[in-house]
Parts: sequence; C-alpha cells; structure tokens
Amino acid sequence: MSRREGRARTVVAVMPPPPSKCAKFLYYTWKLCSVVFSHLVMISLVVAYCVLGAVTFERLEADHEREVKRNISSLRNHTTQSIWSMTRAAPLLNQTNWTAEVVHMLKDFENSILLEMKVRGWDGSESTDHIQWTFTGALFYSIIVITTIGNVACHHQLMK
Repeated sequence: MSRREGRARTVVAVMPPPPSKCAKFLYYTWKLCSVVFSHLVMISLVVAYCVLGAVTFERLEADHEREVKRNISSLRNHTTQSIWSMTRAAPLLNQTNWTAEVVHMLKDFENSILLEMKVRGWDGSESTDHIQWTFTGALFYSIIVITTIGNVACHHQLMK
C-alpha cells in the first residue's frame, strides 16, 4: 500500500445518519414552541405592565383629583360666605366701598382658581362623581407612556 492510498483512507469521513422523522418533529416542535411562548410571554408582560400602571395611576391620581374638586367648592363657598358676612356686617351700604371690597375678594378667588388650574390640574368641573382618572383613562395613559418611551428609544437608536 502506498502512502497515497493511506491518506485517502483517512480523508474519507463517515457521514452521520440523517435524523429520524421523530427527531425532526421534536426539533421543529421545540423551535415553534420557543418562538410562540417567547412572544406570548413578551405580550403578557406588556399587558401586565399596562394594567399595573393603570391601577397605580388610578389609585394615585383619582384621590388627588377629588381633593382638588372639593377644594374648588370650598373656595367658592368661602368667597360667598365672606361677601355675605361683609354685607351683613355693614351698618350702611355704600356702593363704592362695597363694590371695591367685593372686587378685591373676587380677584383673590380668581387667583385661587388659576392656581388650582395651573398647578394642581383642575379641569373646570366640580363634580366628584365624574373624574378623569378612571381605570379606563389610567389604562389609556399607561399605554401612551409605553408608546412614548418606545418611540423615544427607537428615535434615539436611529440617531446613533
């Protein structure tokens, strides 16, 4: 036997037998399950995050919104009572003095209303039965937060 024949024998590789139908089935079933379950897990996490965010926002903001609306009613009642008390306490009603005092009280009331609107987010309604921070509104806000963060992150990646 020559050297060439010896090399040829070592070069020939033995091919493994092709996978059985059962092995192919298990392989592709595993691939399908891993893709489906990974997507289901991701979708479930996003939905759970939105629902948890909605519950959190509703709990945090609904009480605050009711408090702001009660505060507005209190401000209105206080201003009305102050005007009435001033009117009853006056021994003689002088239109000029009474008007000047009422204008001053109403300006204070306007400033308080503007403060409630700008700083505390009053929406113009005093009904504590109808609030914006329901579960549905909070869920919508939670979804908006997620999409905004995703949009900003995507934009940031594109800018790199």
